[in-house]
Amino acid sequence: MRNAEGDAGGDEVAGGSGGRPFTLVVCGACPAGREEVRDGLRRAVRTCSHGVMVSTGCLGSVLHCRGGRGLSAAVQPCAVDRTPAGAVVRLGPLLTVEDAEVVEAWLRSGMPDDGTLPERLRAAPSPRRTATLN
Repeated sequence: MRNAEGDAGGDEVAGGSGGRPFTLVVCGACPAGREEVRDGLRRAVRTCSHGVMVSTGCLGSVLHCRGGRGLSAAVQPCAVDRTPAGAVVRLGPLLTVEDAEVVEAWLRSGMPDDGTLPERLRAAPSPRRTATLN
């Protein structure tokens, strides 16, 4: 497969500054007042050679949503053919366009686990998805 620059793209990195391939799932049920944040995420995906954004219903089954506190999302690295290639990272609440820009920079850099995505933008898993201690 070739990326926008015409170079052969690998399964891990899509070449250039587009980062690695990923699928970003965004909650379509979050308040309409977050549309500017959703638009920021759309711009982020457009800057990545093999990024895909999917809008879905409430992500409450995988995220601990805080009702109206911001946009929730989840992203998973994948191969160019969309095969999952890593763990899901839960995002949210994303409150501002600046939050979307931080996520964009993180996506473009290949989703490193080096602190470039601040903890405040990482969502907690749903209580139904957390392990019990007994």
